[in-house]
Amino acid sequence: MDKIKKLNLDSEQFQIDHLRPIPSLLNGSRLYWNEISMLNNLQWNYTLQINSDKLSQVKEIIQKACRTQVSDQEYKLIQDFLENDEYLLKNCGFTTSRLPDIIENNANIVLFFLQKNVKSQDFQDYLDVFITIDVTPATIELIAMINYQMKIPPDFLTYYVHYCIQYCNNIKEKQTQTKIVKYVSIFIRHFLKTKAIAIKDLLTELQAFCIEFTRVNEVSQLFKSVKAFNELGV
Repeated sequence: MDKIKKLNLDSEQFQIDHLRPIPSLLNGSRLYWNEISMLNNLQWNYTLQINSDKLSQVKEIIQKACRTQVSDQEYKLIQDFLENDEYLLKNCGFTTSRLPDIIENNANIVLFFLQKNVKSQDFQDYLDVFITIDVTPATIELIAMINYQMKIPPDFLTYYVHYCIQYCNNIKEKQTQTKIVKYVSIFIRHFLKTKAIAIKDLLTELQAFCIEFTRVNEVSQLFKSVKAFNELGV
C-alpha cells in the first residue's frame, strides 16, 4: 500500500462496482398466499397416455411377457411395430437373457423374433440358449416350430437331441421324468420321420435311451422307429 501511495496511485480506482438491479415495487396493498384449500378441486386425467412412443410400448410388453402371457392385442402391436423397423427390433429389449422367461408363456413372441433375426448373427445365439435351459414341453414344441418354419441347422438339432437325452437321465423326480421322456420321444420320432436328423449320428445314444426308459409307451414306439430307420440306412 505504501508503494502505491508513493506512485501516487489511488487504490479506490481499482475497485469494481457491483451493480445490483433495483427491485420492482408491487402495485397494491394486499398480498395473497396460495392456500392448499384453494387447490382441492384438482382432477387427474387417467386417460393420459404416458408411454405414447412405440419403443416404450414394445419394451413394456416384452417386460410383461417375461412374467405372464400377453394379450392377442399386445402381440399384434409387437408385430405391427417391428415388422419393418430395424431400430425397434434391435432396441426393444428382447435379449438372450430374457428368452427363457418368455418361452414358457409366450412362445409366439419368441417365434416372431427368431423369424425376424433368422438371417442375423444373433440367430445362433438365440438357439444356443435352448441347450442351457430346462427341457419342457414348451421348449420342445418351440424347437419343432422353429425348424418347421426356418430350418434349424442339422448339427444343432443333433446336439439338441443329445442334450434332451442327457436332461432326461438327470431328472430325479420320477413323475416329471416320465412326462419329459414322453415329449422327448415324440419329438425325436418327428425329426426322424422328417429326416431333420440322421439316425447314424445318434444311434448309440438312442438305443441306450430306449433301453433306459423302455417302460414308457412312447419310448417303445421310438425304439421301433429307430430300428426301422437304421435298417433302411436313413
